[in-house]
Amino acid sequence: MQGSEGGTGAAPPEFSNSVGTPLVEGLVLVDDLLRGAGLRDDVKVICSGKVTSGFGVVRNLSLGADLCNSARGMMFALGCIQALKCGTNHCPTGIATQDPKLMSGLHVPSKTERVRRFQQKTVHTATEIISAAGVSNPAELSRSMIKLRRDGVNSASYGELFPPCQPGSLLEGAAAEPLQEIWRQGQAKLASTKK
Repeated sequence: MQGSEGGTGAAPPEFSNSVGTPLVEGLVLVDDLLRGAGLRDDVKVICSGKVTSGFGVVRNLSLGADLCNSARGMMFALGCIQALKCGTNHCPTGIATQDPKLMSGLHVPSKTERVRRFQQKTVHTATEIISAAGVSNPAELSRSMIKLRRDGVNSASYGELFPPCQPGSLLEGAAAEPLQEIWRQGQAKLASTKK
């Protein structure tokens, strides 16, 4: 799944800014729906969307992702300046273009090394945070282990902000009401398509 933060400079601004669900909320919803339906162990969730740090990776893993993509971070490491010209063939850094003159600005050997170092440091930072959380495997992370600073003084764990859905609770009608309502609407839509 990709949060509404994702996309490229080729995406229309209206889509990038106004369509979709932010990654955190979307990831929590997908994880809860799969858990509530008793399917979480059968489906792998891969997420992306504005992930540029080791903490971003750990946060997403704690919210339910099994794997986290980081395209934006890699683009920055490559030299992207977010000129928003990806779909025009006029990328000034030479990354998103087929124009030989512009492509000549992309020095592959040095950029390769920058991307490698960025990836290495991101993974190193993520493993440090995972260790600091007291777990030895990213699969052991949970929402309650990661906190969100709400302002200069207050923080709350993602578990407090998004209490996890209990396995099978949607099937039993015992999930939190907003989630149960989404489930009912989905079931009704599914039933209407079978007629």
